Amino acid sequence: MFKNKHNKKKFGVFTAILLSLVLIAGILAFYFNIYPGGYSIKENSEEVTVLKNNFLKNGEKLTFTVSEENELKLTLLKNEVNQLISMWLVSLLGISSLLIVLVNNVQRKGNYVFIIASVLIVILIPLVIYVYNSNLYNIEQLIKDLRI
Repeated sequence: MFKNKHNKKKFGVFTAILLSLVLIAGILAFYFNIYPGGYSIKENSEEVTVLKNNFLKNGEKLTFTVSEENELKLTLLKNEVNQLISMWLVSLLGISSLLIVLVNNVQRKGNYVFIIASVLIVILIPLVIYVYNSNLYNIEQLIKDLRI
């Protein structure tokens, strides 16, 4: 009946902090290639350079010359890296949106919105981790095939 303004203010602060963290992580991933995996591709007409950035040390730099034999693999590698960055951004937005819904509905635990958001988070987090790791594995396999 009576709403507690203090709790609503606390949830608003959590939402603002979470959204600003997601925004910062998105900017770091999109512009500076700082995300789990950290692959980036730079290309010119004759060669493609693949950079793997690590947080703690300088990354690995691989350069491949473009030829008829490996052109398709290089295109696939570029597509996989773009897909990995997109998946990271979408999973950040999706999971943070569900967390905001959970926090805003935590007082009404019997509410269907709270239950659905809880179930979605429990299902989505392992699924996103699995798909993300499989994409990383695909990228590493493509790089391994290009080295040969």
